[in-house]
Amino acid sequence: MASPLTQPVPPSAPQPDPGARDPLSIPPDVKASIRVLVVDDERTLRESCASVLQMDGFSVTVVGRGEEALETVKRRKFDIVLVDLYMAQVSGMEILRMALQHHKDTIVVVMTGNPSVTSSIEALRAGAWDYLPKPFSATHLQVLIGRASHAVMVSRETHDLRLQLMQQTGHSEKFALIGVSPLFRKAVDLARKVAGTDASVLISGESGTGKELIAQFIHHHSRRSSRTLVPINCAALPEPLLESEMFGHRKGAFTGADRDKPGLLETANGGTLFLDELTEMTMGLQAKLLRVIQDGVVRRVGSEQQDAVVDVRFISATNRDPEDAVKQGVLREDLFYRLRVVPIKLPPLRKRLEDIPILANNFLTHYWARHRQQGDRAPRLSEAAVGFLRSRPWRGNVRELQNVIEHVAVLAEPD
Repeated sequence: MASPLTQPVPPSAPQPDPGARDPLSIPPDVKASIRVLVVDDERTLRESCASVLQMDGFSVTVVGRGEEALETVKRRKFDIVLVDLYMAQVSGMEILRMALQHHKDTIVVVMTGNPSVTSSIEALRAGAWDYLPKPFSATHLQVLIGRASHAVMVSRETHDLRLQLMQQTGHSEKFALIGVSPLFRKAVDLARKVAGTDASVLISGESGTGKELIAQFIHHHSRRSSRTLVPINCAALPEPLLESEMFGHRKGAFTGADRDKPGLLETANGGTLFLDELTEMTMGLQAKLLRVIQDGVVRRVGSEQQDAVVDVRFISATNRDPEDAVKQGVLREDLFYRLRVVPIKLPPLRKRLEDIPILANNFLTHYWARHRQQGDRAPRLSEAAVGFLRSRPWRGNVRELQNVIEHVAVLAEPD
C-alpha cells in the first residue's frame, strides 16, 4: 500500500480551496490534548498517517496488530481511533466495538480499500463516526480528522455544560416525551440509545406524531447539545430559496443577493441540522447535500470555491415511507443510506390509545395555566370524555389532540 502522502485524491475526496474559510480551526493546545490511535497492518500506511497527524499537532499512537489494538483500547481511552476495516486475524469491526464498549464517546473512523454500501452502513450502525475509502490523500485525511477533532471539542464543551446544569438544577432533563404505549416507548428508547452517538437518524411517521420533538430530544441528549439544533422544512420553500437557505450564497449570485450569506449548514456547524419533510427536496439538491455529508465541505450558491468545512449531525424526518420514496425515485438511494443509519418510526395516535388520557390531561393543565387567570380551578376530564377522545380517529395525531384540548381550555368553565 502506497503512502497516503503520494496517493491520488479519489473523485469524492475534498480538495479545499486555499482561500476557503475554516470554521473547524482547532487551537494547538486542544490538538495536543486529542489522543489518536491508528490501527493498520500495513506498516507504510499507518506510519504515513501517523506522520501527517503528528505534524498537525495531534498525540498519535500506532498499532500494527489486531490483538494488540484490542488490548490497547481496553486499557486506554482515545478520542479518535482510525482503524482498517479488513485486517488479518482481528477485523476492524471487532476493534470498533471494543473501543466503543469501553469508551462510548470515542470517535471511530474506519478505513477500507473495498468500500461498499453494506460494509459502510454496517460500520456506521455499529457506531463508526465515518469511513475513509482507500486510496486517500493526506489532505483528505487532514480534513476528516479535523472534523472529528471538532466533534471531540464540542463534546467536551457539552460535557462541561451538563456538569454546570447538574450543579445548578440537580438534573439536565429538558424534553418530556409523554406516553406509556409499547410502540411509543420503543421509539423513545431507540432515540435515547442513538442520541449519544453521531449517527444520522431518519424519523418517519404521520403528520402530527411528534417527529420534531424526537429530533429535539436526540439533540438535547447528544454530545452536541451545547451547540445549535437548526431546523429546515424542505417542503416550505421552492428549490432556489431552499438551496440558498441551506448552502448560503455569494454576493451577486442572483437578483437581491447584495451580500455574502452563510447557509444553515454553516449555522449548524458543531450542532445538528434537522431536515423536515426530506422527501420534498429536489433530486439536484439531494445530490449537493450528499456531497456535504460525505466530505463536510460547503459551496455556497454562486461560488466557484469551497467556502467552509462543517461538522454537522443530520436528523431527518418524513411523513412518507422512506423506502417507498426510494422505489418511486423521489429520494436518492445513496442519500437514503447515509441519512437512515438509524431509522425511528413513530406510531399514529390511534395506535396509542392508553396515551390519550395522559396527553389530554397534560395539555389541559398546560393550556389552562396559559389562558386562565391564577386561581381559576381547572376542569377535569370525565370517564365519558376520555372514552369519547379514545373513539376519535385523530387523523392529525397528537397535534390535533393538542389543538382540541386548547379549545377546551379556552371555553370550559372553571372546575
